[in-house]
Amino acid sequence: MKRLPDAEFAVMQGVWHSDVPVSTADIKSCLDRKKEWNMSALQTVLSRLEEKGFVKSEKAGRNRFYTPLVTEEEYLVTEGESFAERIGTKSVPGLVAAMFGGRKISRAEAEELMEFINKNRKE
Repeated sequence: MKRLPDAEFAVMQGVWHSDVPVSTADIKSCLDRKKEWNMSALQTVLSRLEEKGFVKSEKAGRNRFYTPLVTEEEYLVTEGESFAERIGTKSVPGLVAAMFGGRKISRAEAEELMEFINKNRKE
């Protein structure tokens, strides 16, 4: 799976966080909450995502609706593995340290991390 440029990742987040199938207008509304998008640019990015196999589209009347073909979790796992390879670590502590950059984590973050570790620990 190819790494998505920032703009394509932002659009995929709009698709992932919407009820599917989702219209172009609804994706734009979702994205506009963070940064205003030009409809033409959005349509171009959606076309690229379809060519790359991240979404499929269907036309219904004058509207086009999109459904993700890759889940957010699948993409983030692949992206995490790629990141670990780029920084040269396969160790969980090394990866966590790189992600947090030495900053202190909150109690809630620590509890969430411990929950993840306990759930995914090999016996």
